[in-house]
Amino acid sequence: MAAESGLLRVGGVVVLSGPALRATLQGQLIAIRQRRMSGLPTGEFEDLAAELHAAMTAQADMTADDNSAGPGNGMAANGHSDMRLLLAGHPVPVEPTVPLAEAAARLGISRRQARRLARRLGGDKIAGRWLVDELALRQHIEGKS
Repeated sequence: MAAESGLLRVGGVVVLSGPALRATLQGQLIAIRQRRMSGLPTGEFEDLAAELHAAMTAQADMTADDNSAGPGNGMAANGHSDMRLLLAGHPVPVEPTVPLAEAAARLGISRRQARRLARRLGGDKIAGRWLVDELALRQHIEGKS
């Protein structure tokens, strides 16, 4: 890709700026959200997102300084960022939605075995019935095959 796209490769190093930096940060935030929904650790992903955000902010500040010759030019050339950082958030609550009998059938195991797996599949006993999380169940099935 050309330098106009914000992507430059020099030897074994890739330099991101502009649109490429924004797209990379957005992808990182999506990865963080998905890992939180799945109950997976996000530490190293959050560290990288924080660095990408700092680089994007520094780039916007430099652009604003370059364009500050006239009144009303204090805004970054690329506009405001609509991306909300999820770095200081809490895990996204997930409601278990799949009945245990259906989970057992989809896994090809007995209800008793499914009950043993229920907690690992984001399950909870609600009103006397075990329910498991759809996303966790799908990921477990994909991981088995």
